[in-house]
Amino acid sequence: MKQLVRFASAGIPIQCKGGNLEAVECSRKLGLGAFEIEFVRGVKMGEVKAREIAASAAKNDVLVSSHAPYYVNCCTQEKAKVASTIRHIFSSARITGLCGGTITVFHPGHYQKLGKEEAFQAAKKVLLVINEKMDAAKVKCALGAETVGKKSAFGGLEEVVRLHEELEFVWPVLDFSHLLARGDFPCKTEGEYRKLFAAVEKRIPGYGKDFHSHFSSIEYTERGERNHLPISANVPPYKPLMKVLAENGYSGRVVCESPRLEYDALLMQAEYLKHA
Repeated sequence: MKQLVRFASAGIPIQCKGGNLEAVECSRKLGLGAFEIEFVRGVKMGEVKAREIAASAAKNDVLVSSHAPYYVNCCTQEKAKVASTIRHIFSSARITGLCGGTITVFHPGHYQKLGKEEAFQAAKKVLLVINEKMDAAKVKCALGAETVGKKSAFGGLEEVVRLHEELEFVWPVLDFSHLLARGDFPCKTEGEYRKLFAAVEKRIPGYGKDFHSHFSSIEYTERGERNHLPISANVPPYKPLMKVLAENGYSGRVVCESPRLEYDALLMQAEYLKHA
């Protein structure tokens, strides 16, 4: 059976020397078919480097994605922060598109003093502006709203699925550890993983054919996530998920955000291939 799910490190693999360009070829040599560029502290990559990454990604058959800066907030009411959020997400998507990438992941925001519906409408308004800028600049890259890990943050499972329902250019990015930590979905057993994908696919037909996701183990409290952990911590367990992905013939990407990056990505891939 052809491998339908590709695995990636969130950022330059630990074993790789050099920057994002070198990490593409290195990822392939390690046996990984995808790579996520981390723009979490700002987009500092130029167009020339981005095009070099695109050429290397095509040559090495590595799928590229990115993560936008952490300090964005689509729900903010402050004009300066709205402008900053638009700039950071747009620039991430533009450079990712030049890298040959297909999706830029972002954290949707924080409720702060807003109600849930107010936060949703605020985020929707900002994302529409970003999409208009992307269309005008002919940027070919999806926006990925990641499920968040803290209860104070906007971006629960229901919210990111609804964003896609109302804004087709926004794609839900399932972070399984965040879903568990925030209390949005259990993500502990094979049956629960099956129910999760079934629930999302009921509202977004075909989601499992090209999903994008993040995985690590996690330490969390009543308020949600605290720290990402190696997958050996088994919270949530990765083996049931790998079995579900393989047996259901899902196709997409799993980006490893564990502190062990590619080491854990390769462990997940090996487990996935046992069932593929």
